[in-house]
Formats: sequence, structure tokens, C-alpha cells
Amino acid sequence: MTAETNNSLIRRQARRYLMPFLFLTADYLAVILTVQLSTVICDLSIHKGYLYLWLPLTFLLFLAQARAYNTMQPIIYTVRSLFYAVSFGLIACIVAVYFFTSWQGPRSFFLVFGLLLLIILCAERMFLSLWLKRGRYFYEEVIFVGAGKTAERVLRVFQDDLGYRYHIIGFIDDDPISDKIANTYRLLGKVDEAAKIIRNSTVQAVIITIPGMERDKLQNLIRAIQPHVRSLSYVPDLIGTPMADVKAQSLFSEEILMLHMRNNLALRRNRMYKRLFDLVLTTIGGLVISPLLVILALYIKLDSKGPVFYNADRIGKNGKTFKCYKFRSMYVNSDEMLEDYLAENPAAADEWKEYAKLRDYDPRVTKAGNWMRKYSLDELPQILNVLLGDMSLVGPRPYLPREREDIGEDIGIITMSLPGITGYWQVSGRNDVSFQERVAMDTWYVRNWSVWLDIMYLAKTFTAVIFGKGAY
Repeated sequence: MTAETNNSLIRRQARRYLMPFLFLTADYLAVILTVQLSTVICDLSIHKGYLYLWLPLTFLLFLAQARAYNTMQPIIYTVRSLFYAVSFGLIACIVAVYFFTSWQGPRSFFLVFGLLLLIILCAERMFLSLWLKRGRYFYEEVIFVGAGKTAERVLRVFQDDLGYRYHIIGFIDDDPISDKIANTYRLLGKVDEAAKIIRNSTVQAVIITIPGMERDKLQNLIRAIQPHVRSLSYVPDLIGTPMADVKAQSLFSEEILMLHMRNNLALRRNRMYKRLFDLVLTTIGGLVISPLLVILALYIKLDSKGPVFYNADRIGKNGKTFKCYKFRSMYVNSDEMLEDYLAENPAAADEWKEYAKLRDYDPRVTKAGNWMRKYSLDELPQILNVLLGDMSLVGPRPYLPREREDIGEDIGIITMSLPGITGYWQVSGRNDVSFQERVAMDTWYVRNWSVWLDIMYLAKTFTAVIFGKGAY
């Protein structure tokens, strides 16, 4: 065994055993901290046996059952696991306390404890994942088979999502389509040599990103690689297919894999969850940002003549139009200014045709509007639309009535959902993407909606807004 092979084996064993232990220890300390904070807030005392043993042990068991210690999964899956573990763990604690102990605590204690535990666990996991990602600790070596556009998309997820820590050893491909991959990573050989290359390496994880490969060739490739690795993943030819809450069922006798999909927005309870989610967060958020709204209104009024708000018709759910509230970010004669500017600047006219935006310079935008648009502050009054039920916190872009024809046949899918203040388009480049790309993103969102998807996009929106990513 070579020194390189021996070091790789040590790293792999350390990652396999130390990673779960690291998160388990952090979760244990988080539960103890939460109990102590909750008892202080509720002015209670608790036996040390419950504090250091029984309560932490209960929640660690539920966390393990909820697969919260899977080390390679999207961070939103981890948050979902934490939510379920805290919910069921709290129920188990309440049952145990009232039926098997003499300890009498107020109901408010359990409410405070549950909310604090969820917040502290999520914060602890985010911080720990960020630390591991930035320090490149406990990374798993992986080889890709396929160096095309699909591989680029997978790489973007691995780079952006805190839940993934992969060290890319290289790519195997006959003719790499992606120049970005070819210029950045090692090309290890051709697809016919994949099994030999992987067998001679120390890598135990392989990802096949050739969704267009013929079925027989793909099966032969999987058959050749699988004996030499612990983990083998492949991207099937299902890109664009609804995948939220997809459940796989193996029909072993016929060697068939069947996928179950649901239209989540068609279920009444899901629409109720989404509405409740909107009302709670919007009410709390509206109270918090109310001083900022007053300051922005004064700034707009002092900066240029005209009203503080700009209320325009937008396409809503089921194709009905509604008044969308925004802070005014343009001059009152903006239509005439745009017409004159496009007539004098052909390049700007082409840009407007493709993006329905002017990305570099827009003569219509005021000084106050330019600053507000950079951080999407002009859209804050839309919280009133959310309270009125015309919009949601997360959803498709609120399109103009004149854009209905440009949307085309996807209008039926997009209008199944309330338009959102933020959404897939907002965290994926915002105005850097073309109009048709925005339509495709909104269609994908509606077909794949889940409450966890909304939580993920809300979290990503804060990053996009703070750094002004793609805003003009």
C-alpha cells in the first residue's frame, strides 16, 4: 500500500466516523444550551439528569431517526430533518413528563423550548457547515463521469450548497462539452476506461452525469464501476421533470424503478400551509421593517416629484389581474423617457427585447430608485399584497399584463400559484437571466412547490439582496 493510498484511507475513515460524532456533539451541546435558556426565561429549575442525559438523548435519537446525520445532502434537507426531529422529540418529552414523572412545568416552557431548540439547532448546523466548507475539512473525493452541461449544473449545486463537501479529483469523458470543466479540472481519460481509472484510484464516490447516454451503455457503465466504489450516483434523463417529494419504489421482480410524483399545490392542505406561512412571517416582518418603510417613503418624496407608491396591474393567480404595490423608483414620465432612449440607442433596444430590462443604465430610474432597486427595497410594500391574498412571499414573478403573450403556453402553469415577492428567479441571477429563462424558472417552481422550497428561497434571497446580486 502506497503512502498516498494509506493517507486517503485515513482521511476516509476519519470522515466516516468523526463527521457524525462532530455534529452529534454539537447537537448535544445545543440541546443543553436550549434547556438552560428556557428554564431561565420561564423561571424554572430542572434536574441535572434531565438536563445532561435524558432530554439530550431523546432529541439525539429523533435526530438520528430523521437522518439529520447524513453528511452529504442539501442543507434544506437537513433543516427539514431538524424540524421533524424537534417536533416529534418535543411530543415524546411532553408525554414522558406528564405520564412518567412528577415534574410540573407550564405549557409555555415547552413552547419556548421547542422554538428555541429549532432556532439554535439550525444556527449551529449552518455555522458548522459553513466552517467545514470554508476550511475544506472532511471533504470526500469524487470522480465525475461526464463533462457536459449537466456536470456544470451539478458542480454549481456542490459549490453553493453548504451541505456538500466534495473534492473533485477529475472527470472522465470522451469529448468534454464544457470548456469551463476542461480548463479547471483534470481529464482522467475516456468513458471506456472508467472502470480501470476508478479501480486504480483511491476514490470511493463516483457521479455519472451523462443523462443522454443510451440505456444499455449506461447499465454497462454502472455494472463496471459499482464493484470498485462505496457510493455511485447518476443523473437520469429527467431534467425539468417535477421532482419535489418524489418517492422511488423498486419493483424488484421486474427490475423496474417507479417514481411517484404529486401536484403539491393541488392539495388544499398545502395551500393552507402556504397561506399560514405567508401570514405569520409577513405580519412579524411587517412590524419589524415598519420604521424602514417610513424612511424610504420620505427619501422618495424628497428625491423627485411624484407619488411615493407606484401601483401597477400584474397577472395574479388564475390569470386575474391585481394592483401590485411598490415604492416608486422611476420618474413620473418614465414611458416617454424609455421610448426616446430606445429610439436613440439600438443596442439598448435589443437588450430590452431580450431581458425586458435595461441592465447597465436606465434613464427612467431616480437616484433613490437606483439605490432601492440594488437591494430590492422598492418591493417591500408588496407585503400588503401578501396580507390581502394577492401575492405570496415566494412564488413566480408578478408579470405585467402585456407580457401574457410572451409567456406563451406556460401561463396556465405559472398562474396556478400566487405571484411572489421573491422566488427562483430572484435567487438565480435576478435580472441577469433572460425573460424566457425567468418563465422556465417560474414554471419549474410551481411544478415542484413545497414549503421547504419556500424556506430555501427565502434564505437565499437574503444573500442575493445583501450582495445586490443581479439587481439593476
